[in-house]
Amino acid sequence: MNISRITEVEQLKKGKRALFDQDVLNILNGQVMYEEFKNKKLMGDSDYVPFNEAMCVNETTTSIFDHAFIQTRASGHDETVENYNSKVIKPLNNLFKKNYNYIVLWFGEDMFCQMNLLTILAYLEQSQYKGKVFFNSFREDEFKVSQTELTLGSYYSIYEEVLVNHMKPTNELLPVMYQAIELFLDMQTENNMVIKYILKNKHLPTTELLKRLFEVFPTIGYGDSQYIELIDKTK
Repeated sequence: MNISRITEVEQLKKGKRALFDQDVLNILNGQVMYEEFKNKKLMGDSDYVPFNEAMCVNETTTSIFDHAFIQTRASGHDETVENYNSKVIKPLNNLFKKNYNYIVLWFGEDMFCQMNLLTILAYLEQSQYKGKVFFNSFREDEFKVSQTELTLGSYYSIYEEVLVNHMKPTNELLPVMYQAIELFLDMQTENNMVIKYILKNKHLPTTELLKRLFEVFPTIGYGDSQYIELIDKTK
C-alpha cells in the first residue's frame, strides 16, 4: 500500500468521520484497489465492493445490471454469462442487497474510470437510491483525493446519451467527466487518435507498442486487453 494513500485517507477522516461507519458503502474502481482498501480496512467499519468492468468499450443496454445488460456485456467481452456474473455482478452484492446512508465512489480521472463512474451513478438513479453520494476523484500517478458530494438526477439520461447512443450529453457535468466523455466519443470513431498512433507505429513489437500507448495516452486509461484488441484490428 502506497504511504500517500494512507495519508490521504487519514485527511479525509478528519473532514468526514461519518464516512468510516457501518452504513457506508465504498465502490472501488477495480479488484486491485478493492483488495488494498478491504485488507487494510482503510475506511474503518464501512463496506467495500469493486466494479470490475470496462464500460468504455463494447455495447451496453438502457437497463443496468439486469439480464439483458449482463448478456450484452458478457458477449462484448467474449465471456460466458457465468464468468461475467462471477467477475462483475457477484462482487457488487452489497450494492444490490443492503441499504446504506452513504455511498462513496472511488474512481480515477481517466476516461476508463469515468465511464465506470457514470454507469454506477446511472444505476443509483435507476434503483432510486435516497442516501448521500460522494465522489472521491484521484489521479493514478499521484493519489491526491478530491472529494465532491454529488446530486443524483441527470446521470441516467447522460448514461443513455453517451454509453448507449454515443451522443454528446445535454446536461451539465463535472469538468473531469465532461472531458472523459469527449475522449470516449472520439474513441468510437474509426480513425481515432489511438488508431492513428498504432498505424504509424505498427512496425514495433506489440510489447513495445503497448508500453508507448500507456505513456502517450494516460488520460484514456485503457488496460492491456483494450489496447491489444485495437492493435489486432489495426495490424
